[in-house]
Amino acid sequence: MEDLAAVYNLNRQAFDSCWSLQSLYSALESGYELIICEADGELAGYLLSMTILDETQIMQIAVAKSFLRQGVAEAISRFLIDSSSGVAVVLLEVRRSNLAAIALYAKLGFQERGCRKNYYAADASGFSEDALLMDLKLH
Repeated sequence: MEDLAAVYNLNRQAFDSCWSLQSLYSALESGYELIICEADGELAGYLLSMTILDETQIMQIAVAKSFLRQGVAEAISRFLIDSSSGVAVVLLEVRRSNLAAIALYAKLGFQERGCRKNYYAADASGFSEDALLMDLKLH
């Protein structure tokens, strides 16, 4: 799948610890959903999610550097929310330091529900980071 290779490349650019191409493929084979946003024939961003019963978990949102701050993450998030029939809640985790993402999620109506202390592994400087747990109730 050509799009999946582009998603994998963006995944490598966007995240410190990325998924392998095989992991992405296996996730899609097992029912994960992938929303792709393209602009001018190039991958602008993607959202990877998993739905179990009436809950959708956003696993990843990534936006190409050349498309940052242009509404891509908001557009694909809104697409997921608007197309989530039968879903009662959308869940996600976000780094506490990712203020732009937290602001976007708040704008979309997500509420902070908890925190996972030191969830993200320590970086080279030995700093680990908390994950904020957020959700959006749809019904």
